[in-house]
Amino acid sequence: MFLTKMPAPQSSNLNQLVSRLPQPLHQLLGRPATTLLLPDNIVCFQRTSAQDLNRPRRGRALHHRFVLIYALRTAVTVCVDDQTIRLRAGEGLLVLPFQFHHYTKPDREELSWLFVTFELAEADAMAALRYRPFEMTPPLRVLAAELVAAYETESTAELPVLLLALLLARLRRLKSFTHPAPKTVAPATGLMMRVNQLAQRGGVYPGIKEIARALGISPSHLRARFKASCGVSIGRHLRRLRLEQACGLLRLGPQRVSEIAETCGFSSIYSLSRAFRMAYGVSPLAYRHSGRAAPGKRPRRVASPAKEA
Repeated sequence: MFLTKMPAPQSSNLNQLVSRLPQPLHQLLGRPATTLLLPDNIVCFQRTSAQDLNRPRRGRALHHRFVLIYALRTAVTVCVDDQTIRLRAGEGLLVLPFQFHHYTKPDREELSWLFVTFELAEADAMAALRYRPFEMTPPLRVLAAELVAAYETESTAELPVLLLALLLARLRRLKSFTHPAPKTVAPATGLMMRVNQLAQRGGVYPGIKEIARALGISPSHLRARFKASCGVSIGRHLRRLRLEQACGLLRLGPQRVSEIAETCGFSSIYSLSRAFRMAYGVSPLAYRHSGRAAPGKRPRRVASPAKEA
């Protein structure tokens, strides 16, 4: 695999590390463990050509999963929400759930990019990495190589989960990024971002009238502006957000389907089931059971919502 030959970091010399360890005053009193963020439903794959980056969907992808990108070879512009990020070879990027993203302007057609998609119950823990490309330091490359090797060879998910958890912990501790933090976008260019924030605030999905009132504009003006700037109707976009949240709750949450339907703003379990079948080709219960029976595999999508983007 393309990451398995990365050199180990210089700090890995065990003799030098051990020589710096102190003598403990109390051998039975150690450091307490903090909450460990364990990812779930990990999928690792590669892209080798620029035209494959936007597959399997046409247009801007949107889902409830995290997307960790390692650009090993060839620079490409990644468009995330209203930000354009030039991701160069040797850099990485984490795309958070419910962020629209697609790829454009590759330096060349041939490339080598690693993708690791996963789910995480505590999504806010990775919020500092939003729009922030990072350098693939030797420790990060070594961890990625170990993750890919374990993903290829292990018959169970335990080791890949632990390796990815360690990789995410290192990312959360990064102090320097290859690009500066993005400036606050103006309301006109950050419309989708603002709508997403309002739609997911407080656990209850507002309607178009409530969102327009919060933005200080009329519903008709909101519909026109959103369609013009985002290329999709706001009603269709909000429905996709609700469905993607339902996917995450079905995978990670213990709620009944009826409770998930209410949480995600559907009028009934039947309304959720109908919309879910149209978007993903399976019922909510079938999606939940297939995800639990075969981690890492996802139900096929017979009607890709990406055509709406």
